Amino acid sequence: MIRLTFEERGYKTAYASMLERHGRLRPLLMKIMQKEKRALVRAARDEAPKDTGQFARGINGIVLDGYNGLIKVEIFVRGPSAWLLPLIVGGTKPHEIPTGGAPAQMAKGYPLRFYWENGPNGPGVYRYWRVWHPGTKPNPFPSRALRKRWPKMKEEARLLGRQIASMSVHTG
Repeated sequence: MIRLTFEERGYKTAYASMLERHGRLRPLLMKIMQKEKRALVRAARDEAPKDTGQFARGINGIVLDGYNGLIKVEIFVRGPSAWLLPLIVGGTKPHEIPTGGAPAQMAKGYPLRFYWENGPNGPGVYRYWRVWHPGTKPNPFPSRALRKRWPKMKEEARLLGRQIASMSVHTG
């Protein structure tokens, strides 16, 4: 049974009550956010491009217990392919890739070396001094991952609201 009690309280009394309730909620919120972080990381990895799989494996997350009671989940990319994130999400315009491609290769004066599935002589490794890249379309995989999780996140929030309400009931 749920009993609601309405009463007038002073600012300090209400604030103290909120802090006391907040202390009981904190472990519950952290547990839910850890679970959601794992689910969001899985969804982002599922939606991320997987040419080699290295980029998707670099997707991870952290739950931050911050200032003023704010708990948030941050999803990020780390590892050798992390620099690709803005290029994947935002896409690229057509551009020239100069000798070597990567700065370390350019410094050594090596030609650009890459595997080309539909190359002029069939699939294989090709070497060119300069390549005109046609650009890439934006791939907003983080947005797709969030949309994929959104219905479940709303359900979790609804259940959390019920748990908070049951903690908040005045049993005077």
